[in-house]
Amino acid sequence: MINIFISRPSIISTKYESSYISFEDFLKTKGIILRRLGSSDYSRKAPLVAVMEIIEDCKGAIILGYPQYEVHTEFKKADNVQSKSCFLNPTPWNQIEAVLAYKKKIPVLIVAQNGIDGGIFDYGVTGEFVLKTDLSKSNWYKENDFDGIFSEWYRDIKV
Repeated sequence: MINIFISRPSIISTKYESSYISFEDFLKTKGIILRRLGSSDYSRKAPLVAVMEIIEDCKGAIILGYPQYEVHTEFKKADNVQSKSCFLNPTPWNQIEAVLAYKKKIPVLIVAQNGIDGGIFDYGVTGEFVLKTDLSKSNWYKENDFDGIFSEWYRDIKV
């Protein structure tokens, strides 16, 4: 069994929940034990201290960029809608937890919902591939693009 830190918001939209549970089940078949403050681990310590301690016990990390905040904008001229936009923002903890994992020099796998950008979710920031996909799809983790990066990451955590 391999301890892996998983970074994701504590609460995700119901449209992502069932595919996340399936992803968790997939990881369990690989001998992965997911560790996360407020889920598998609890502490009386400050959250940052508790997360640092959990990551110390882990051989790798998975950062899942689910939308935690959505900002919807609408531009109107008189009563006519000119354009609409939606900006997706992950939990700020994704950034903190990813940095802690990189500092420990453990393999990090980053997957984000299409539309999540910034910091570790920007291509080229970490020097590693960031997979952008539709995390609400039931089998997103069975697609070829995920399988390729997962296989390499999995090989690295087993060393």
